[in-house]
Amino acid sequence: MSEQSTPRRKLPYDAFTECWYVPGETSIVDLIHPDDGLSLHFYESAETIQGRYPSAQRMAFDDAWKLADAAGNDRYKQDVSEVDEERFMDALNVLPPVGWTTTQGVESFRISERLWGNLTDIYARLGERYFKLVDDIRLPATTIAERVAAFAIAHPVGDRHDEIGIEPHRSDDRHRRLHDGRATPPAPKPGDAS
Repeated sequence: MSEQSTPRRKLPYDAFTECWYVPGETSIVDLIHPDDGLSLHFYESAETIQGRYPSAQRMAFDDAWKLADAAGNDRYKQDVSEVDEERFMDALNVLPPVGWTTTQGVESFRISERLWGNLTDIYARLGERYFKLVDDIRLPATTIAERVAAFAIAHPVGDRHDEIGIEPHRSDDRHRRLHDGRATPPAPKPGDAS
């Protein structure tokens, strides 16, 4: 795999100003060593890199990083969606919350662990409804409250069970129809040993 023929200087990472990057990806392929033009880690030529990554482009590292960061934001950022109470509570208790507050009647917090750059999961509660979005951890609580309220108005309470993964209550008759006419016995009540 190595195409290196002469020794290279050991340089600090900031000396590597060019790299190979595939548009739309969230990482670079490799840095380019300024001494020989080969890739830093695997000593590969432009032909070898483009053989493995046909759409790879040689570019300034700073430009590649901006494109990779934009691709990461596009990939991970999510608008408001509704979740159930269990998911909200799990998120609240998994790591110490960041910015846990109530603003304009909307309780919200952010997960301390980032998904990409400054993007993190943000959870909110408005009344008895629960929401999630993925956005900048620095997003102001007022903006979260406004976006959650707008979502709640646009998606009024109704039959939201399928949207948020809640199993709706089924009548015994419906349960029999869904399971080929076989009724399953009801679950025993707590303390009932039978």
